[in-house]
Amino acid sequence: MNATIRSIKINPTETIRVLDVNEASIGADIVAAIGCRMFDVVGLQDDIDLFVDDEGLINGSTLNLPATVLAHRLGSPTVIFGTAIAVSVTRDGETVGLTDAQLARIQQALAQKPDAGTVDRLVESLSPFPTVVSMLRNI
Repeated sequence: MNATIRSIKINPTETIRVLDVNEASIGADIVAAIGCRMFDVVGLQDDIDLFVDDEGLINGSTLNLPATVLAHRLGSPTVIFGTAIAVSVTRDGETVGLTDAQLARIQQALAQKPDAGTVDRLVESLSPFPTVVSMLRNI
């Protein structure tokens, strides 16, 4: 029996859902879920990792504002393009399923309005996108 890894799939269109990834084929499953050729990992607070399209910026993928806000709120001021997959990681770097506490932390970070410090960091990171910056300054 193959174990599954509980994750969250965050689409640029703000569609966010729980996704079970097969532990035995995690790399292939993540590539398929993201829709990319290569992925990168963005480390966040609380032992949460985001798998993202490594070529998202250069292949024309859509800005993923929800994942970008999440990354900024959880300690990594990274701009993300395309779909992102959030998972948990052990101290040894092994990918594992999200705990209930991590799942709640992600859901809370995505549901709440960013604080002023996070908005300032987002404005700086997203400065090449003036329309998005204008929207952020008005929240």
